Amino acid sequence: MKIAFALLLLMASLSAAAMPAMQRSGSVAWMCAGVGSDERRALDELRPRVPLEVLFVTAKRGAYVSDVELSVYRDGDREPLLRVTADGPECLLSAPPGAYRIDARYGGTTRTARATIARAAGPARKLAFTFPDEAWDGIRASPEEKAEAAKP
Repeated sequence: MKIAFALLLLMASLSAAAMPAMQRSGSVAWMCAGVGSDERRALDELRPRVPLEVLFVTAKRGAYVSDVELSVYRDGDREPLLRVTADGPECLLSAPPGAYRIDARYGGTTRTARATIARAAGPARKLAFTFPDEAWDGIRASPEEKAEAAKP
């Protein structure tokens, strides 16, 4: 019985350690994720506590995009407060109140948006960056993949 309890405790700590967490770069805290169900749950948990949410998708199909170069500038500045390659299609950003320019670059296309953060926590303002569709390989999600993606 003690061994089973120890294994459960170990598995719980390993899954908690695998959960993504907010990272910090100067005055900006951020987290980019959203590929797996664990990451989506972590984003859902943090979303009410951040003022800005960014989503990356393709224009026609609405497919999620990752590996987007994300830069956050205080409005008027030339040097970014944050420059990161998003490892998922969603990024949560927390920064001090103020006006910001957000640049997203993917596949040679750059998109820009402006956002004002009035307070340090949510509800999050949502920005969606759309990029041209890539060539589609014709592969569709299996019923199992669709069921897994639908899980909360």
